[in-house]
Amino acid sequence: MSDLRINWIDEWEKKDVDLEELRRALESGDSARYSGKAFRDIGGKWKKYAKCGVSNLYLLKETEDDNDGLANAYYAYSITDGVIADEDLEQVRAVCAENLSTSEMRAVCSFCKPNEWWDTNPSYHTKLAEKGETDSLYSFLIAKLFPAGILLTSRSVKKKESQRLACSAIAWGLKEGGLFKKGAYMSYTIDNELL
Repeated sequence: MSDLRINWIDEWEKKDVDLEELRRALESGDSARYSGKAFRDIGGKWKKYAKCGVSNLYLLKETEDDNDGLANAYYAYSITDGVIADEDLEQVRAVCAENLSTSEMRAVCSFCKPNEWWDTNPSYHTKLAEKGETDSLYSFLIAKLFPAGILLTSRSVKKKESQRLACSAIAWGLKEGGLFKKGAYMSYTIDNELL
């Protein structure tokens, strides 16, 4: 991969993730590699989704916003096999590096904290794209990448807590029913300290 700069804050490294062991930890609360209360807590909600999975989590861009003191991050993950090919990842990162502004990241990320479940609704973004009404690169990329089984998510924290954005895996589940967020992929980023 190229030397494209994607992290403008603290240069953390992605950890290798054993997806089978991670799935096992979420299903039972324990595995040969991952264990503890955090996995039982995440798994408790994760198991309630009829369609759910785990994936590597790939940082697309991380920046800080001097106006409000927030650190913001965009990530991509796979809802097929949990892996995104290097060439695909590099293309998306290049688009983000060239076109993604700090102000857009602040607007999209501002309330999405790590260690909480957040939603991405690809159907909503796809409908916007079909009408030519996407108002952000984030929305446009979700619509473009979803047919390939790739989704985006975002998180934000206070700059002094930016290490909480160092996440290399994600648990996701599809919300298939209910009045609110139907068709959304709910996701929980998993901190590198747990991995």
